[in-house]
Amino acid sequence: MQPSRTEYADPLIRLPDTPRKHLRKPLRTLLAVLVAAGACLGAGLATAGPAHAVTLTSPERHLLALVNATRVHHGLPRLTVVTSLERASRAHSRQMIADGYFGHSSYGGETFAARLVRLGYSSAGYTSWTVGENIAYGSGSLGTPKAIFRSWMHSTPHRRIILTRRFRNVGVGRACGTYGGVADVVFFTLDCGARSK
Repeated sequence: MQPSRTEYADPLIRLPDTPRKHLRKPLRTLLAVLVAAGACLGAGLATAGPAHAVTLTSPERHLLALVNATRVHHGLPRLTVVTSLERASRAHSRQMIADGYFGHSSYGGETFAARLVRLGYSSAGYTSWTVGENIAYGSGSLGTPKAIFRSWMHSTPHRRIILTRRFRNVGVGRACGTYGGVADVVFFTLDCGARSK
């Protein structure tokens, strides 16, 4: 049985002229994984927000709905999907499966903050730039958006990312494949950010 894990990175504030190093604090949450055939199927499409032309899969949309409902419950603004963060979160979920690893930095060592900048969520022209990332994987019933969200909310550092007041933007990336010899493992990446002039 392959364990299911979640991991997070603290919010990162970076001014354009004073980059900070990537902050990483792994949290090892080992859960039994239930392997279910067809866990990677059923990717219905939905548009996220009228102001953006970003199309989310049904599981990505479901996870975002859980995040936003919880933020509203805590008196926080909803997160809006932006293309650059969506592109970055999907790329990271796909890369973790393709390269067979689990972490915020890329297989080649690029930090999650550098990935967000490279894929368009730049700090250029802004006086403050804040980003945070949650990642998780699981299969079967532990690979559903509800299970992933529940595991994050029961973890103080992951919960902190979801409930960071300053965040306004988000990307939700899901990818599915074989990981650690287990088929139909689902990876989720949640990239949150805020920029101000």
